[in-house]
Amino acid sequence: MKRRTEWMDRARKDLARLDRRMSERIIEAAVRFAETGHGDVRRIKGTNEFALRVGDWRVFFDTPTNDVIRFTAVRPRGRAYRDY
Repeated sequence: MKRRTEWMDRARKDLARLDRRMSERIIEAAVRFAETGHGDVRRIKGTNEFALRVGDWRVFFDTPTNDVIRFTAVRPRGRAYRDY
């Protein structure tokens, strides 16, 4: 179930604000999820979006298609769900 990953502008900006080690960890988790389907993922209530949990960070993406996962935002756990 290997899928491509796409990072929307907002998600790229969010990653750029993080320290290098954390952004690499998030990217690795996102790629691993896209390639294997394994990860701590929860559906966001009332939306068609999901959140991949990576430590204290949440990586949001829309409903995945068969060939691509579109990551839309990266937020800290504390305020992640208030933005949605």
